[in-house]
This record gives sequence, structure tokens and C-alpha cells, in this order.
Amino acid sequence: MARTVVVVGGGVAGLVAARQLAREGHRVTVLEASDRTGGALRSATLAGVEIDAGAEAFAVTRPETRSLIDELGLATDVVTPRRSDARLLLLDDTYAMPHAMLGVPTDLSAPSLINILGEAAAASARTLDSRAPGPLDPAITLGALVRERMGDTVADRILAPVVAGVHAADPDLVECEAVIPGLLRALAETRSLAAAAARLRSASGVPGAAIAGLRGGMTTLIKALDQDASRLGVDVRVGSPVHGVARRSTGWSIQVDGDTLQADDLVMAVDAPTATRLLDTEPGPREALARIAVGDVVVVAMVLAAPQLDDDPVGSGLLVAPGHPSVVAKALTHASAKWAWIREAYGPGRHLVRLSYGRDGRVQESIEDLPAIARADVSTIFALDEPDVIDLRIARWDRSLVFPRTGHRQAVAGVREAVSATPGLAVIAAGIGGNGLAGTIALAHSVSEQLER
Repeated sequence: MARTVVVVGGGVAGLVAARQLAREGHRVTVLEASDRTGGALRSATLAGVEIDAGAEAFAVTRPETRSLIDELGLATDVVTPRRSDARLLLLDDTYAMPHAMLGVPTDLSAPSLINILGEAAAASARTLDSRAPGPLDPAITLGALVRERMGDTVADRILAPVVAGVHAADPDLVECEAVIPGLLRALAETRSLAAAAARLRSASGVPGAAIAGLRGGMTTLIKALDQDASRLGVDVRVGSPVHGVARRSTGWSIQVDGDTLQADDLVMAVDAPTATRLLDTEPGPREALARIAVGDVVVVAMVLAAPQLDDDPVGSGLLVAPGHPSVVAKALTHASAKWAWIREAYGPGRHLVRLSYGRDGRVQESIEDLPAIARADVSTIFALDEPDVIDLRIARWDRSLVFPRTGHRQAVAGVREAVSATPGLAVIAAGIGGNGLAGTIALAHSVSEQLER
């Protein structure tokens, strides 16, 4: 039977859920507070070229994103990185990134790893990882696991900058299974953390870089989802902030700027704090969602006139060790080196770089100061006396990253239990499925199952 469904939030999760529900024959309305759909997939025009201001790639180690791309007819737009040789900027020097799974090395004898650790620390890591693994706490942090199996030097010099760059978090605070699902099981089976990381890293069957992108940027995916929503008859309303929801005997009432919509079912496709606020009359989901910790991040994109970068001096970019004395950013992507379509769009001598800021859930720097901070970081990283900045954009993403601290999986299970006990409600709040498109899409695809329960 066709039902009326309101989806709150027009990011990737909301659009994917709306698409699925519409294909099942339901009448779907999507309410997006901002003036555009896409959430963390946003574009900006810098020096005449439309580029990604948010997420710029998707992981190929899970199939969900690529499957959606193929369904939408975008297979020919998929591109692999021109370069995928990231660096680590540590306190003492810059190093080539060793092969790893989210900073967990896959080969403790690799020359690139020994170059970072030194012979003694690398030998110690091999000795530690050769021991038979004992019982492990299922809620162990990733940092604690690496310290136990490989030593502090691996955790501090390799793991910490990678996890900080990807999750904006300290690995000693994040739950291992929340950020690398299946790692503990693989460790038990292989009896080596390096071997476990190698198994998970190679699970995609794709050699080289573990990511891919779309020609023209990841917002190509949003444009295709918007077009498909229109084709399926989904009513997508931007500039429509929801001020409150209430469950009635026959469904839900949704308050939107002087109007009240009625729906049989309600889908919350927003960040956990926003979902917590809107579900204030539903104590079970509200209290469960309040246990999900989130954080902010800022991306500064700039185009430089710098012919000296034509040789890609830092490869595809670098991850910065926490506490670096000269660089504030947690990561820099040299997008013109990483993606051929961007390099072609700007031409020789002009380069797009993206710097991200925010650690442990907080952006310490003010928006007003970030242009100067970003210029100083670029100057230090590329050894440029006076960076010639042609164009610059700042995108702030509040509550965009889930902070998967110890107990995160238990908190997510609590959300699922509370939602399943609430008739006509589905929650696909961004990040509950993990930081990244694959988890978001997988969670969005659970919308029908949630509503049926």
C-alpha cells in the first residue's frame, strides 16, 4: 500500500532514502533547510572552475557508493586518482605514506615504514605483532590496539596523523570496530594486526588507491539523484526548515515555516543533534540520539599561481601530525596533482589545494582568521615565500563528522532499538552508519526495513 512519507534532510542519505521509497510506490516529500540539496557534497566555483568544497571522493573498499553510481548511469564518469602518494608531515620531517589501512600498517618490513620508525622501532613492532593475540575488549580503542600490537612509535608517528586527518579524532579515543569494522575478527583469524589490516585493505580487489571520484566532482552524484527524484515524482523542497515534529494516532505532523504537513511515516535524514532536537516529544529516540557525539570541520580551498608546484612536490597531499609547530591544518590535498580533470581544467602553473581544519570534534580557528592561517600553512608546506592566491573559498561543516568514541557502537544500537519501538519512524542521521558515503548510503537503504518494523 502506498504511504505518504516525509524525509527531513536533503543530503545524500535523504535523497537515497527518498529514491528507494518512491521506487516502492510511496508518495515522498523531502524537506531541506538550506537552499540546495547534497549535504556534505557541495561545489564551489574557484577561478572559473566548479570544484568540490566538501567530500571529493568515495571509498572503493565497500560497494555501496559505486553501485549507486552505476544505477544512476554515471559509470563512465568514475575517475581514479592521477596520484595517490600521500605524505606524512611529522614534527621532524616529511615522509612517504606507508601502505596501511586507516594508518594501521600492512607490512612492518616495508622500507617506507622503516624510514619513519627507524630500524629499532620497526623490529620491535614486528616482535610485538608476532605474539599470539589474547582476549581483546570489543570496545578497545584503535590507538590502544595498535600500541599493544605494534608499539607507541607506530601509533604516534603513523596512526595518529592518519586518524586525525580522516576522522578529526585522536585514535586513543575512537572505538576500533567503529572505524575499522571487522579488524578484531581479522586479527583473531590471521593472528597478526598487520595481516588483518592487509586483508581488509585488499578486500575491494582494487590495487593502488582505495578511493575514486567523479569527473566534475562528487556533486555530479547529487545532480543525478536530484534528476532521478524528479523523474520518480519526489517533491523536493529546499529552503524548508523543519521546526518540529509530533506523532499522532494516524501518523506524523511536521511543522515547516507556517505550514503543517501530515505524513504516515517520518524519516530523519539529518545529523544526530538536529534529529535529537526535532524529536523532543519522543523520549526513546531523543535520548538515544543524544548519546551520538559529533564534530565540526572546515575546508579551505584555494587556487594558487605557482608553477613550482607543477612537479607535485608533496604528491597527492599530506596528513599533518597533531601538535605540529608550524602547520595548523590537519591535512592538505593537492587536488591538481590528485585528479587529472582538475589539472586539465586549471592548466599549467595554476593549482587547487584543499586544507582541512578541526581536531577532536572542534574547529579552534575563527573563520575570519582562516584565510591567513591557510596561506601560512601553504607557504610552509610548499616552501613558498609569498603564495599567490588567485581565489579562495571556505566551507564550514558543523556536526558533519561522527566522533566514534568508546561506546559508539553501543550508542548506535540504542538508536536502532529506540527507533524500532517508534511506529512510522526511520532514522538515518548522517554518520550513524559511519563517516563516509558508503555507510551513509547503506543506512539510507535500510529505510524501508525501519519503517516496516
